[in-house]
Amino acid sequence: MFKNNPIHPVCLRFLLLMFNVFLAVAQKKTTPVNVRVILELDTWFGKMGLSCINMALSDFYAVHAYFNTRMVLHTRDSRKEIVVAAGAALDLIKI
Repeated sequence: MFKNNPIHPVCLRFLLLMFNVFLAVAQKKTTPVNVRVILELDTWFGKMGLSCINMALSDFYAVHAYFNTRMVLHTRDSRKEIVVAAGAALDLIKI
């Protein structure tokens, strides 16, 4: 029965199905969501805030790996100056 046909049609269909599944998983695209953060990075409060934000993002995506959106942090240091913070905000708006 199988002498003329080296691959059984059911096996061939299964292999094609599995190939399509792997191809769909490999093509899963993520959409970046830009998040702008201005902190005083030379203070303890700013360093801790950035660390907590990064840990929260890491924990969130560890639990919700199926989400297609990924938050991308763009950080700037205000250097304890209001004018520098405003300039950093303008710089971040252009991103």
